[in-house]
Amino acid sequence: MNASILALALAAPLIVAATTAFSGSAEAQGPQCAPREALLQSLSKNYKEAPVNMGVTSTGSLIEILASPAGSWTILVTVPGGPTCMVSSGDGWRKSPIQIAQDPAV
Repeated sequence: MNASILALALAAPLIVAATTAFSGSAEAQGPQCAPREALLQSLSKNYKEAPVNMGVTSTGSLIEILASPAGSWTILVTVPGGPTCMVSSGDGWRKSPIQIAQDPAV
C-alpha cells in the first residue's frame, strides 16, 4: 500500500474527530455529511469526480479519495452504520505510481 494512503487511512479517524470536535456553531465549519450515494452522485455530477483509492481503517471506517480528470479531489469518510462525510477537498490531484517497499535482505 502506498505510504501516503496508509498514513491517510490511519489518520482519518483523527481528522474526523478533530473536525467534529472543533467546529464552531457555523454549519459551514463542520464536515458536510449525507448518505454516501448522494455525495457520490453530487461529486460526479458537479465536479466529474470518481473514486480513485479507498481503504478501511482499523475502526471500520471507509476512506475514499475521489478525483477528476481536471485535478479536483475530495476525501470522504463513511463511519460504520453512520453517514458519509467530506473531510477535505482541493485541486491539483496527480496520480503517483505505487511504490512497493523492497526487503533489504533480498
